[in-house]
Amino acid sequence: MKLASALLLPAVVATTAPTAHAQTDAGEASLSEVGGGVEDIVVTARRRSENIQNVPLSVTGISADTMSRQNITSVERLDGLAPSLSIRTAPGPTTSGIVVNIRGIGGSDATGISDYPIATYVDGVLIARPNATLFDLVDLERVEILRGPQGTLFGRNTTGGAINIATKAPAHRFGVEQRLIYGTYNLLRARTTIDTGELGNSGVAIKTAYSHISQDGYIPNTIKTNSGEVGAKRSNAAYIAVHGEISQAFTIDLRADYMKSRNVPLLQQLAYMSPLQFAYFSQSPSFGGDPLVITTKKPKRTAIADQPRGRNENWGGSGTFNYEFSPAFSLKSITGYRKFEEEQPVSNGAQGRLLGRLADGTIGRVYLFDYPTSANAKDRTFTQEVQALGSLGNLDYVLGLYYFDERYSSRTTQNFTFAISPTSALTFENVRDYIQRSKSYAAFGQISYKPSFAPELELTGGLRYTHDKKSIRQANFSNGAALTPGVDEDSWSDFSWSASANYRLSPQFMLYTRAATAYRAGGFDAGGAGNPNGFDPEKVKSYEAGFKADLIDRTLRINGSAYFMNYNDLQVSQFVAGTSGGRTQTVNAGKASFSGFELEVTAAPTDDFAVNWNVGYVHSNYKQYKYLDPATNLIIDVADEVHNPHVPDWTGNVGADWVAAKWNDTRLRVNVNYAYQAGSWNFPLTRASPYNPLIRQNAQENLSARITLEDIPVGSRARLTVQAYGENLLDQDQRINSADFGSLGFATLTWAEGRRFGIMATARY
Repeated sequence: MKLASALLLPAVVATTAPTAHAQTDAGEASLSEVGGGVEDIVVTARRRSENIQNVPLSVTGISADTMSRQNITSVERLDGLAPSLSIRTAPGPTTSGIVVNIRGIGGSDATGISDYPIATYVDGVLIARPNATLFDLVDLERVEILRGPQGTLFGRNTTGGAINIATKAPAHRFGVEQRLIYGTYNLLRARTTIDTGELGNSGVAIKTAYSHISQDGYIPNTIKTNSGEVGAKRSNAAYIAVHGEISQAFTIDLRADYMKSRNVPLLQQLAYMSPLQFAYFSQSPSFGGDPLVITTKKPKRTAIADQPRGRNENWGGSGTFNYEFSPAFSLKSITGYRKFEEEQPVSNGAQGRLLGRLADGTIGRVYLFDYPTSANAKDRTFTQEVQALGSLGNLDYVLGLYYFDERYSSRTTQNFTFAISPTSALTFENVRDYIQRSKSYAAFGQISYKPSFAPELELTGGLRYTHDKKSIRQANFSNGAALTPGVDEDSWSDFSWSASANYRLSPQFMLYTRAATAYRAGGFDAGGAGNPNGFDPEKVKSYEAGFKADLIDRTLRINGSAYFMNYNDLQVSQFVAGTSGGRTQTVNAGKASFSGFELEVTAAPTDDFAVNWNVGYVHSNYKQYKYLDPATNLIIDVADEVHNPHVPDWTGNVGADWVAAKWNDTRLRVNVNYAYQAGSWNFPLTRASPYNPLIRQNAQENLSARITLEDIPVGSRARLTVQAYGENLLDQDQRINSADFGSLGFATLTWAEGRRFGIMATARY
């Protein structure tokens, strides 16, 4: 097994010459700033600040230093930084969709049809849609990756886990940071951050930031007129944060951000076709059209005329108000508003102007997937949460109320041709339009108790009640004719609970066990004629046991866990294609279980050297998978045929960090990191996606290296840091997603960027 040879050897090495940052940082080894040893990380996974080694659940914390060195400014850059975590581009040709999976749970629905099972929070505010997480995050304090159901404190739609992101508060002293990056594909990143410091004696401090990103495409376009290169992008973002200490007891944090980006769609490359489709479309030159382009190899260049651009606009704000009545009791209010808009056209896969004979005998334009195809969406969310946090002797508690309001609208247009014989076809022009409203109300509480007769023991229990209500209106058109419109509404309620016990065998070694449930709201499958079909809520029960150990004077950290999760009415996203076009459909597959383990090893034997290693394994077992057989129109159980899409069963990471030389405060740092993800399937059923085995995702290996000269003095108060980096040094031809168009008779591949190099310079004052 490739993972064993690549990752198990460093596990042996790590016991003798080990790492820094295990549950601190699974993606880059890093050294503690205080006398060597493994760095302490403070997280808020239980809604209160505590050392990550005291938290009785699987959580990986990524520090501010690590994110700064790796220039992590968005969720997609977290891929590979924790075991059992994978983040990939969503199926399709756009640059704005991602698929997040934790412990085998995620999905491929980047639309608003279903709620995503991995919740992403930024400064306590939920980002409802995966696409809406793709904005620049400025000056990060930490990222917490919580694995497993988090239904009690993080609420609905956390059946797989949660990503909790915290930004830095404005500093109390004046400061300026300027970062410039130049790299492969003419990449230019510029970011300016200014801290005002405290304004007089007002207790108010402000942080502002501006970011610009531009990059040429990674597949050159030989047609220069009004065309762009595949994957080219431009974005501008602004951010402001205000921290106010109104009194010793009352603090206010206000934040607002805005980002606008333009992009050229990724190349959706035609790779496979059915004999019927190939026979029909390959006749295009005989009618005066362009030839069909089909290949399974990554193209070195392409020729696309009049390539449309995609557009994303993302903005929002939040307010956090905290009043500390006493050291033992405080109230916190978190208010958030976010808006997201996108227009995403589809690349035609470098196909020219294809012509063919239509069913009425005329010769006309025919489409596989072409420029008229596009997906536009708008999302608006409002959230309000109130928390009461306190302690009573040996008991700590969190109580809260939560409200969520969302309006999501989508319009998808598609032009495609359905061959009915080698010499005849039908062309369809479809429009799908829907608006979905969602509201959610919740009340929750969690208590942790340390009995005085056994201070090494901690018992924790939590409960959350959630009520969800959704409504949908849809209006779809085919070839200009309106299909029967549809409306529907429904509501669901749920009690989620969690219970854990942790025991310290010594101050350095903790054992824990945890059981938890979580709930994912039901919804509607928009896209057809008439009232949309509904799907039921997804529910999970999870059982986990683990340990956390800091050994050898805190120079070695080993954290491990094993888990079992049992799902009922598991929601599965399926890509379906037919005469109504291609779309994502959400169904209740039935019953499934997921089991696995994770191990994170971190060591820092000296002040100047660190190594880290982690590995994750997940196994899925479908006990029931309902499928509508198109041949018989009957629902059958195909559990023995199912693949878990977009889920690598093995993930792993090895990293080393070495301070090679020092000159006063200046350091020469060398970092090398290797990440591995096993191969995975793109679709659950081969009987519905006949090209599934051919477009299966290959195993991915990513070797990166960074050489950094840190804290070079410039004058009396300024410091300069310069870094040279390389990513994907193995130069793998990596496929980032694939699509099987089922009954339409073809499949496509989309390729990732190749090897990349760059230089980063950061000046701080």
